[in-house]
Amino acid sequence: MRAIAMRALALLLIVAILGSAFLYRKADVAINVGTLENRGAKLAVQQLMAPGTYSGASRLERMGTYARSFLGRLNTFDDCDRAAQIAIAQADFDGAAAYTRKAIELADDRERGMIAALNTRMGYLYTLMEDYPAALEWLDRGLAVTESPAARLIRAQVRLNLGDAQGALVDLETYLGGKDIAWEMLPNIVNIYEAAGRYDDAVTCYTVLIEATGEPEYMLDRAYCYTCLGRMEEAAADCAQYAAAGGTETASAEAMLGNGWLRGSDYDQAGACFIRSLEQGYAEPEALYYYIVLCAYVTGDDARACEYGDTVVERLRTGEPVRSADVGMEDATGRLKVSLVPMDESSLCMMTGASHLRLEQYGQAVDCLTMCVARNADDGFARYLRASSLLALGRFEEAAADFDAAIAAGEDEERCRYGRAVCRKELGDMEGALEDFDWVLLHGTDQGLFDEASRLMRELMGDTPDAGNGDGPSITLG
Repeated sequence: MRAIAMRALALLLIVAILGSAFLYRKADVAINVGTLENRGAKLAVQQLMAPGTYSGASRLERMGTYARSFLGRLNTFDDCDRAAQIAIAQADFDGAAAYTRKAIELADDRERGMIAALNTRMGYLYTLMEDYPAALEWLDRGLAVTESPAARLIRAQVRLNLGDAQGALVDLETYLGGKDIAWEMLPNIVNIYEAAGRYDDAVTCYTVLIEATGEPEYMLDRAYCYTCLGRMEEAAADCAQYAAAGGTETASAEAMLGNGWLRGSDYDQAGACFIRSLEQGYAEPEALYYYIVLCAYVTGDDARACEYGDTVVERLRTGEPVRSADVGMEDATGRLKVSLVPMDESSLCMMTGASHLRLEQYGQAVDCLTMCVARNADDGFARYLRASSLLALGRFEEAAADFDAAIAAGEDEERCRYGRAVCRKELGDMEGALEDFDWVLLHGTDQGLFDEASRLMRELMGDTPDAGNGDGPSITLG
């Protein structure tokens, strides 16, 4: 009696559903592909929602499926397969996967030919659910039985999300198969080329996309590929076009160009780009300071190096975190990204301290170099620079200890021996000073240090005909 009542209830349910125009509106069963950010997920949903594939069940069939589901009678392959199709149409991917898995279990000899397609469907569903290991497993099963270009492209995206750029490239090239591809597919392809380091191919894709759509974002993406290829003039031209077209990320574009020039060791161009990025309102200005200091240090613009370096050093002194900008591409979407990474604090402090030293600002140099040594006690060059600054301040004992550490770290022994000799002389250690000066005279190659060591050694030995004629001890930066 209860079973009859339940069946009657199911029939009433069908009538009620059939009488509701609400459920027939496409918006209630279609998936908004535009809301999916992952390219693999977009491709998967496009395949699942292809007309006549999975969402083509008639209204009556759908209502029958609902009734059978309500009565708990999903006991056949056809029942489970149809229920999966309905779940897909409703964007219920968990449910669709469960129904599809049960359909595979219930398949008999008549349905065996559909197993490959169902395995592929499972791969698509897990892609949409962002369970990429499971998606890869099911796509592998499907492709092992039946070759499918669409499944190849989706598996390429899945592999890319799992960090297998080369595997993704193999699938992509199999998908392409030497045939021409419509430009609409290129956004799903170009990021694989980028992740695999195939920037020439990526440039070709972006060129087609720019010509087909005029989208300024593609100019910025192509500019990044040009920077990776070292084609900086073309990258700069693309960034200029991007800005002229109203691009909103011009500050990031300048940071990207700066990184490109840096890779080519053009520090003048790089520094100018980073400064322009700040002027255009870069969102995290201090993330560019390391690069500005580096360019200024290498090009000898010590005032600029100190200006920006001191800001970071002060933050380090107060324990605030500091980051550097890192420009690259997102593997999954193929779009330009600028992320923050830990700054090389030791190097920043060293360059700032060295710049203060060249400006003869010895106290500031000692402060910065002390921060550097605190982060890398084995940095022989930083030890040498701090020793030189301490020597200039007349802090001979501290300077001698730093020269000792610099020599032990493998820093230029001639300069360190000479500096330590001066410290020992001032501290009254005549034997130690003579030993170091003697080493410079016997093993050194710097004529200026040789002359100074000779003069100071004669002073120590009481033979000082030139005393008072020299300029005093000198330390030079290497």
